[in-house]
Amino acid sequence: MLRTRSKITIGYLPLIDCAPLVVALERGLFKKWGFDVCLSPEPGWATIRDKIVYEELDFAQAVCGLPLVLNYGLRSIPYKCTSAMVLNLNGNAITLSKRLSDVEGCNQEEIAHVLKANSNYPLLFGVASFFSSHYFLLLRWLKRIKLDLQKDVRVVALPPPQMPIHLKQGFIDGYCVGEPWNSVAVFEKTGICVATSLDLASGHPEKVLLANEKYTEKKKEEHVRLVSCLIEACQWTDNPAHRAELLEMLYYGHWINQPLEIIRHSLVGPFRLGKNTFIPGRAFHVFNAEKANQPSKEKENWIINEMKAAKLLPEQSTNGISFFRLSIYLEALKLLSSEEKKSFVPFPLL
Repeated sequence: MLRTRSKITIGYLPLIDCAPLVVALERGLFKKWGFDVCLSPEPGWATIRDKIVYEELDFAQAVCGLPLVLNYGLRSIPYKCTSAMVLNLNGNAITLSKRLSDVEGCNQEEIAHVLKANSNYPLLFGVASFFSSHYFLLLRWLKRIKLDLQKDVRVVALPPPQMPIHLKQGFIDGYCVGEPWNSVAVFEKTGICVATSLDLASGHPEKVLLANEKYTEKKKEEHVRLVSCLIEACQWTDNPAHRAELLEMLYYGHWINQPLEIIRHSLVGPFRLGKNTFIPGRAFHVFNAEKANQPSKEKENWIINEMKAAKLLPEQSTNGISFFRLSIYLEALKLLSSEEKKSFVPFPLL
């Protein structure tokens, strides 16, 4: 008797770091692991948050601070959720409008001088979410160039696809976001990238796999299988030999509605920083190397400490915080590497 595949809906944003989800679907890994998956494109992280709360999504690609937002009701309805997997590391950049200055390189003193000489104070920057690595990285960069968040800068949350448009129209002066939205400004010659994740917090956790309450409490077996599936997808995605194929998959599959060269800029590389610095694509996006997928205490503490530094997390509420589920990840890793799995497809490929 054939078992019915588990039907699940996974939310995502059309960013390059949604690649493991796309790979799992396009290469038949979801079916192989016994899932009938609908990948649901969402306009922004607030929509991901709301759809997890109201259980319109079973799982979601999520910014790293979202588990804390939901579990502790930070500017949100409190909702129990977990994450058993980090989907990728790095992947972000800070882009400034060329209206401010077409700086020759990424000398931080020069950039600081240009920004402080600008008459449009306070400068307005966009981030994808106040609970994401984008905001944490922007704060680090502002501190590095000695701009005061209280006096010199205002920060607003914008859906990632809207940032290059707002920059081009002069509504914002810069932004921190994931790809391809920095490359869009670079190729349109409206912006210049001045810093990346590698400069500001190399190896930081970027997106996580967020599970709603029923998968946290009642459907552990399915949760483990899905994590096994996505670890396998991340391994394939991170292989340098697959980057060209992945580029075509994202472009010709219409997963990211941008020209091929814009997607290639960071995924395959080299990514242009300033005018004279270039970063290899494999360093810019890390999907599996460096134990990227493991939901470690170190990664969890990085998220908690960055939220404290950003004054988003009350000090008294931080005792005993734990939203990562390492046990599920380790079970999934064991299942993936088991000899039984190597010679056994759990569900028929119908």
